[in-house]
Amino acid sequence: MTRAFPALAAVLTATALSAAALQAPARSAMLPAAEGTRECTPGLAQYVAQPPDAFAQMGIEAAWEFSDGEVVVAVVDSGVAASNAHLGSAVLPGLDLVERGDGRTDVFGHGTAIAGQIAARPVSGSGLVGVAPKSKILPVRTYVDMQDQSMKAGKGPDPRRTAEGIKWAAEQGAKVIVVAQSTTQDTPALRDAVRLATAHGALVVASAGNASENDDGASIRFPAGYPEALSVTAVGRDGLPSQAVVHGLHVEVAAPGQAVLTTFLDSGDCVLAGEQASTSYATGYAAGVAALVAAAHPQEAPADWEYRMLATALRSSRSQREKNLGWGLLAPREAINFVNDGRLQGPHNPRFPAPAKQVAPLLPQPVPQDPPPVDPFLVVAGMAGCSAALTLAGVLASRLIRCGRTRSAQDG
Repeated sequence: MTRAFPALAAVLTATALSAAALQAPARSAMLPAAEGTRECTPGLAQYVAQPPDAFAQMGIEAAWEFSDGEVVVAVVDSGVAASNAHLGSAVLPGLDLVERGDGRTDVFGHGTAIAGQIAARPVSGSGLVGVAPKSKILPVRTYVDMQDQSMKAGKGPDPRRTAEGIKWAAEQGAKVIVVAQSTTQDTPALRDAVRLATAHGALVVASAGNASENDDGASIRFPAGYPEALSVTAVGRDGLPSQAVVHGLHVEVAAPGQAVLTTFLDSGDCVLAGEQASTSYATGYAAGVAALVAAAHPQEAPADWEYRMLATALRSSRSQREKNLGWGLLAPREAINFVNDGRLQGPHNPRFPAPAKQVAPLLPQPVPQDPPPVDPFLVVAGMAGCSAALTLAGVLASRLIRCGRTRSAQDG
């Protein structure tokens, strides 16, 4: 039976990832075809020949000249379907905190999609490959799915299991830990887990959150809101901020999150989030970039990797952060090659104090001289000229207004 992958966005109860922005393989899970689009079908391996759109947006192939991302990336999520042809050789035995197993199973699809963005291996007939093509995935299964039956059975997303999964992944030596989900709950367990991961040398990359009908789209989400974590928001295919995601001062960096080509359960490829951007998928791409950076600079700490990504992100003002995109759109090649000499203004530098702002020197001002005597005739003439100019300006303004109204009526 052919069907689109079910929508996974939901607002969870207080016992789970409440107000969660876990917007996973969405209603717009489709494959491009000659006649238009066709639905992704569980159990049917289908492939997309074109590379992911995000590669051009971020310049991924240019970054591969300097790093292939050969580190372990933990995916704390719904598990990972290691049976997908793109992932078989990339997925390590992991942990299942919900059922018996090692995390290499996924009936929901979210974790598999994130893993594919990061580490998908080449498959004949497919243009899909991961951002960090030599990385290894450590799956940590913390929930089964978000169906009512699973939620009632206690198998839905839960901050306590997420925290436990983060800690376990860090203790296994993962260098990047991706949590492509979020909650409004600032829990001690989550906070301590992120701190422990950082102390173990792992960078936690987390979703800044998708907006929901039950909030103002600006509430801080966790674990993204913790200072040690990298908080990721999403841009659309046009590179612009999306109104479908959370905005705010906890947002640190942006990555593409719409029309994402990635792995679909055990069934090849699928294009997800076609209708609107999702921070889940932006977080997947950011985790892949973090793997590239970490592999290129193994001697550095997680704070250094994060700083490289923030300092080099593309933005209009180098020294200013804004609520929609944080410090800007990720630039992987620049992040890898960045030299931290302490002179850059902008995000917090973990190795240098903030550089002093340049202040223009005070120059001596010339002493004004007495003005020449004014001819009364020139004053009168000047006033008349100003009056005429104002009259002309008023006429032109009225014509422009009338013209604008006419044009608007014609466009109507």
